[in-house]
Amino acid sequence: MKNYFDFTGKKYLVTGASAGIGRATAIYLSKQGATVVLTGRNEERLNETRDMMEGTGHILVSGDLCEIDDMTDIFQKSISDNVKLDGIVHCAGVSMTGSLSSLNKKEFDDMMHVNIYILLEMIRLFSKRKYHNQGQCSVVSISSIAAVDPGKCQTIYAAAKAGMNAAIQTVAQEVAGKGIRVNSIMPSLTKTRMYYDFIKAIGEEEVAQVVEGQLLGVPEPEEIAETIMFLLSDASCAITGRAMYVDSGRL
Repeated sequence: MKNYFDFTGKKYLVTGASAGIGRATAIYLSKQGATVVLTGRNEERLNETRDMMEGTGHILVSGDLCEIDDMTDIFQKSISDNVKLDGIVHCAGVSMTGSLSSLNKKEFDDMMHVNIYILLEMIRLFSKRKYHNQGQCSVVSISSIAAVDPGKCQTIYAAAKAGMNAAIQTVAQEVAGKGIRVNSIMPSLTKTRMYYDFIKAIGEEEVAQVVEGQLLGVPEPEEIAETIMFLLSDASCAITGRAMYVDSGRL
């Protein structure tokens, strides 16, 4: 039987690779033989991620996606070794929880920019022949269960993730003919920095009530990375345009 999780010879761009789900995914991919282009705001933490990875040839590209409109430079650096990409994992996110009265336009713009505009900009570039390998390619973006079951103080976050899911449904139709599949996953509360920020924002008691509804508990980032690996692999070759629940049984 074919080993669908052997990524030897594959190459992936992972945003938000300096921590959390992005870091876990980058490490997982390297252990399965892939070459990874790591992007993130903090170059020191990106180097820490690379030190945890296996294999060689991984590329670091630091930058704040909130401040970037044109991703061309990042894609050019991604193929500076003359090897095209087989997929993208968009894990970069903006952590924001707050009451409606505390919201401002800068926070709103950053949330929408990273979650929707940057995702679509990357898919636009990735769909060009000079950036992606021929055959099955895959884009996976990290949405959130908040897109369909938002909690207190998640107004803009939930709206951005719901917008991401909607965008994926339509853009998947545009790039399918180029052999590119596009999907998102919707994790519930996961043990990342955003989880602890959420505790600070609404309190331990309210978060505990949410966690109680997660039948399988609060997963580690590595557990979410396993679903990402499935969607990157040919084992999911019949799945595109979908937002997949990875919610520990919460819904």
